[in-house]
Amino acid sequence: MAARCVICAQARRFASDRSGAVAIMAATLLSVVMVAAAFAVDQGSLYFERREAQALTDLAAITAAAHLQRAPDAALITFTDNHKRNVRLIRDKEPSRAPLETTDAHSELYVETGRYKADPDVSPEMRFTVGGTPPNAVRVTYRRKGTLYFGSAIMEPPTMTTAAVAATVEEAAISVGSRLASVEDGVLNALLGALLDADLSLRAADYRALIDTDVDGLAFLDALAAELNLTAGTYEEVLASKASIGQILRALTASVGQSGGARVALQGLLGSKGGGTLRVPLSALLDLGRLGRLSVGQGQAAGLKTAVSVMELIGASVTVANRSRQVEVGTDLGIDGLLGVDVHLAVGEPPLNLPWLAAGEAGTIVRTSQIRLRLTVRVEGPGGVLGNIIQLPIYVEVGHAEAKLRQLACVSGQVSRVFVEALPGVFDIWITEVDPAEFRRFGSKPTLHPGKLVDLPLRFPLPGLSITGFAHVGSGNLWPSSLTFTPKDIADGVVKSVSTQQLVQPLVHSLLSDLELNIALKLGGLGLGLDLPSLPLLKDQVQKILNGVAEPLDTLIYGLLSALGIRVGEADIRVNAAHCGRAVLVY
Repeated sequence: MAARCVICAQARRFASDRSGAVAIMAATLLSVVMVAAAFAVDQGSLYFERREAQALTDLAAITAAAHLQRAPDAALITFTDNHKRNVRLIRDKEPSRAPLETTDAHSELYVETGRYKADPDVSPEMRFTVGGTPPNAVRVTYRRKGTLYFGSAIMEPPTMTTAAVAATVEEAAISVGSRLASVEDGVLNALLGALLDADLSLRAADYRALIDTDVDGLAFLDALAAELNLTAGTYEEVLASKASIGQILRALTASVGQSGGARVALQGLLGSKGGGTLRVPLSALLDLGRLGRLSVGQGQAAGLKTAVSVMELIGASVTVANRSRQVEVGTDLGIDGLLGVDVHLAVGEPPLNLPWLAAGEAGTIVRTSQIRLRLTVRVEGPGGVLGNIIQLPIYVEVGHAEAKLRQLACVSGQVSRVFVEALPGVFDIWITEVDPAEFRRFGSKPTLHPGKLVDLPLRFPLPGLSITGFAHVGSGNLWPSSLTFTPKDIADGVVKSVSTQQLVQPLVHSLLSDLELNIALKLGGLGLGLDLPSLPLLKDQVQKILNGVAEPLDTLIYGLLSALGIRVGEADIRVNAAHCGRAVLVY
């Protein structure tokens, strides 16, 4: 009986013992943890495999874009050189979306060539066009089986797909300005002197030296950075600054070398002490595009060149510095046939503050400023009834000339052609009176009145005489013209011009031929328009006198505008630099 009780007690103790459940639960949990760990290992492995595959795909795309003529082979070599031996190359074919049926040892490489256009209005994945011409980009797609170390027993390894698009950067620098084919030192001294608030005495040879001398734009900015005490940073940071005219002239002097007429001319400009208070926002002058991201000094080290005319750079600088400012030019211009000329100049802001010179990809635009001139010309009269002075009020308005980089063609990494669309500036010229207050308001057209040519007071018993006139010549609708620049054109600094077909030369002769004169006799203090038999003779005499000064007036107007980088009804375009850069990853 006692023995039976002992057995019963042991049975009860065994039944109440729970330590075995812990072991069972621990074993079950361990199994779950091991499965999770195996899953995590597989997922981590797939993640790093995908990263490796994407990096390799990116590299293959860049390599292929750098060798467009043999892009598929270049991409394949990139993979084989990185120990991917069993890669099947598929040329210019849409990547398959079906799962790979090959083993882990095999993969597929799709290489497609086409054209990439950096259009911000298009989503990045849609900017590449397969087969687009001329080709400038490559899309590489890589497909392979992922590796499952633990999960392969229960599931099919997933197909990994990585893709990348790389394109070659095709950039050119373009400018719109003036060739200054003829140099009138008196006009240029007067105009630049007024803009700089200085008395200039440069000779025609000095201006010619400035016109014929180019400087490297990046070397100029390197020198300008030193003038601005910018010891580090990028060209973009330099262009974000403002510089005085003196700093710009000193930087140009450092850039042209130690000898030559350009250096002498620049020293003459510096010696005039002009432009001391004028500041030039450099971003309104130059835009270097991607080149702006280079560190100061790196551009020259990389062998990048952007040729810029010294004279055009000076003209653009003073124009930018004098925007929204009215400038009066002195009357002593030394022009034959004219007793005196009063010149008032107003410079407007170009839309969107587009610079004079810009570097960038297709679509880059440069524009000149809008210009207004108001001239009061005094011409020697015949005496007698017409008096000793005939006055001719002229108003000139020139709109923006524009150049747009349409396309840059590269062959084997070298520039073959640069295509530019150019639009001449719309111009209007009047014989008219203009309200000086309205003259500088570029947001609206000024009110125009017939100009007063002769105004003789009443001298009893002789009547007074008043002659007014109005005339207008202008350009109508203009359309862009296409220009093509070869590498030789770029190297030689060739300037190409487009003009409106409606331009009539010479300009002032055309204006005078359209002149409507109105003669009024002043009798007893009243201005009466009387058509007397002698009046047609007076009109003819006035017309003849004005025709005699048409040629020097043409020279004056063209000289003033060309000094500002503007040609009436024309646009002078130069491609300052062009290069087919290294391939870069774009998507």
